[in-house]
Amino acid sequence: MAARRRRRGSGSLSAIWKAWPSAAAPRRRRRAARKVAPKVVVRAPKAAKTPAKVRGVVSAPAVKPRAPRKKAPAGRGASRAARYAGAAGSRPYHCYIPSGLRRTTGVPLLILLHGCLQTPAEFAEATRFNQLADRHGFLVVYPEQTLTHNLQRCWNWFDARHHERSHGEPAILAGIAREVMAERTRWRIDHDRVYVAGLSAGGAMALVLGATYPDLFAAIGVHSAPPYRSATSRSGALTAMAGRSIVPPAHAASMSGIAPMILFQGRIDSTVRVVNAVRITDQWRSLHERRLVGDRDPDRITRQREITHLTASGRTSTVTRWYSASGRKLLESWQVERLAHAWSGGRKGVPFSDPQGPRATTEMWRFLSGHRLNR
Repeated sequence: MAARRRRRGSGSLSAIWKAWPSAAAPRRRRRAARKVAPKVVVRAPKAAKTPAKVRGVVSAPAVKPRAPRKKAPAGRGASRAARYAGAAGSRPYHCYIPSGLRRTTGVPLLILLHGCLQTPAEFAEATRFNQLADRHGFLVVYPEQTLTHNLQRCWNWFDARHHERSHGEPAILAGIAREVMAERTRWRIDHDRVYVAGLSAGGAMALVLGATYPDLFAAIGVHSAPPYRSATSRSGALTAMAGRSIVPPAHAASMSGIAPMILFQGRIDSTVRVVNAVRITDQWRSLHERRLVGDRDPDRITRQREITHLTASGRTSTVTRWYSASGRKLLESWQVERLAHAWSGGRKGVPFSDPQGPRATTEMWRFLSGHRLNR
């Protein structure tokens, strides 16, 4: 047995010994490779230094750079930056001139007010109003709220200093509209077809303009905003957005009525609660009825219609429309299911934009373009 064990043991050792050369061969090859390797290592950096010095790139040239995110098309037209300065203050603004615009023909003007934490460019990308302007031939103006006047770029709809005609931001924005309307070289604006629309804080300021300048704006568009004068200070803004503030009566809120309005509101909006949609339409009707001459006024509301709208994605909306005695559609409200605090039907992948629809941009322009000032 011992002999067998010795033979097995020696057999095991011999097996290992026989296997050793095969294991040592790669080792010799690795050593040989090490001798050749420095020639490759020396050449590689020399080839990489030239583009690195020219381009200022620190990373290795073999790494493929990440493709940048595709930006939204800005439209086929041209843009122009300007700045308005008046007695109430100044703000920069951006004009979008649609492709094929005729300089000798009066065209509509749309003022668009971005929301908090947005820039005019981001709002244009989310809503795609520039592309719609190319299709329908109207001029778009994007006023810009600066960090100097609000650290979150919000229009100051909640501040009592910006609630009245000829004061504060309403006067500045009306001044921008009039400055663009006065242009006669680059374009010509039809003064009876000037509109304003906005999202969130921009929507609230559009509502302020509709109440303070109904003689300037033929119609307004409001998306996800609280009622006019529902807050009079910064501390009261959150209370108003939650729908818990007191809306002032018609005789205290406005002296000149309010422009025709289309409203969009998401039902699951946790920033501006859905109850604000009802509060705004009730306020609008109160302000509108206050300026009527009598029961025979052709602009008095005589009919209301409610329908259910269904998008291709399966999202439903409750749409309520109010009509005057003359058949004009003066007020329209969209309450959209499963829509949070975002532009309905906006561009995909953009903040404060929900691509599922319905398309607020299309519906708003359909409503706005159907109205003219009664001069």
